[in-house]
Amino acid sequence: MRKPTNAAPKAAANRSNSPWNHPAFSLLLALLCGFIAWTVVTVYIDPQGSITVQNVPINYAYSASTYTAQGLDIVEKPDIETVDVKVTGNSTIIGNIQNSDIMVYPSYAGVSGAGKVTLRLQARLVNTTDFTGDIECVVEDPKTIDVVFDEVSEKTLAVTVDASGVSVAEGYMLNKTAAVPAEITLRGPTSELDQISSVVATVSSDTELSDTTTVPATLELRDENGDKIEPQYTTMDSETANVTLTVYQVRELPLVVDFIGTPSNFDTSSLKYSLSQDTLRVAGPARTISTLEELTVSDFDLAREFELGRDYQRLVELPAGIVSLDGVTSVTLSFDTSDMESTTLNISNIKAINVPSNYELEILSSVVTGVTLYGPADEIETISADSVVAQIDCQSVNLTVGQQTIPVTIQIPSSTRIFATGSYTVQCEVVAK
Repeated sequence: MRKPTNAAPKAAANRSNSPWNHPAFSLLLALLCGFIAWTVVTVYIDPQGSITVQNVPINYAYSASTYTAQGLDIVEKPDIETVDVKVTGNSTIIGNIQNSDIMVYPSYAGVSGAGKVTLRLQARLVNTTDFTGDIECVVEDPKTIDVVFDEVSEKTLAVTVDASGVSVAEGYMLNKTAAVPAEITLRGPTSELDQISSVVATVSSDTELSDTTTVPATLELRDENGDKIEPQYTTMDSETANVTLTVYQVRELPLVVDFIGTPSNFDTSSLKYSLSQDTLRVAGPARTISTLEELTVSDFDLAREFELGRDYQRLVELPAGIVSLDGVTSVTLSFDTSDMESTTLNISNIKAINVPSNYELEILSSVVTGVTLYGPADEIETISADSVVAQIDCQSVNLTVGQQTIPVTIQIPSSTRIFATGSYTVQCEVVAK
């Protein structure tokens, strides 16, 4: 009788020890099948997915005409500058979308006047060239923002300079100030602009100035009382200016008179005259005023203007760039004529000088009548017509061929203190050589 064998149990044992029957293998196989199924569904059956794009900037200018057409502008907006956006669409497309491909903007549809308004943030894809298809963009957080609107206008004010903090060296003065830009345009809510009366550039110096200089300055807004104000929403087209401080040297200089219309040898120091003001305080650039020793008033023509017992107004003639600190523009000229006398003579001694070589000059007049002379009494008493010359200076005359009336000057060679007044002429014949 054959013995029973255990072949069947051994075969069953071998099957149970196979790796195909191991639980871990079964789990891995299940996961693989699931992934394959998910891939098939995602790619071929349902490819939709979503991503979050971070730090997308808020564009306040988009559709801004909605509120600007109402005369409004944004005067306050939240501190946040970027938001996160959820993008939904085909997973194989949206994965490469960047924040520059999306625009986030407030919806201004509800803006109807000044005040604070809560605006809904919207997002849309702007790069539709690289990313096609049905792609949805939604702002995640915050979904709304609070924005303040107000009526906005402009106001232009001249820049004034506050130089109270500037010190100048002794003997110098701050003559004037000038700012560049010279005026500033403000833009902001009308209610704030109404409070602003001036734009001020405040300047100061650590040292005493002795020359013109230009310094930068920060602009300040001030109210009608001169107090500094800092409006919340108003903006300026420039917040700084360059201020030129024109510094002048100060001097007190004597006033003098230039006498013209006198005989060639006349001593003007013999005239006893006075001015209503002997000196004048003036200021100007150091390089100009430091070279001055005196200031002249307008010329005084003795021959044409002098009369006994009369005063004369003369303009003070200041060099270019020099200003009067006393506010004086004219002075009174007076003569002391207590020891002066006058006489009238007929002069027959007529001479011509500086006759051009291409002309001959014949004096037809034999006498110059009624010549009035002034001078010290002791000299006037002894003067005679023979001591006086009626002189023709051809250098100061435009000679023409033929008879010509020519002016003469009265010369007194024997005296340095006598002069003639009036104008005199003689008749001459000019012949070309």
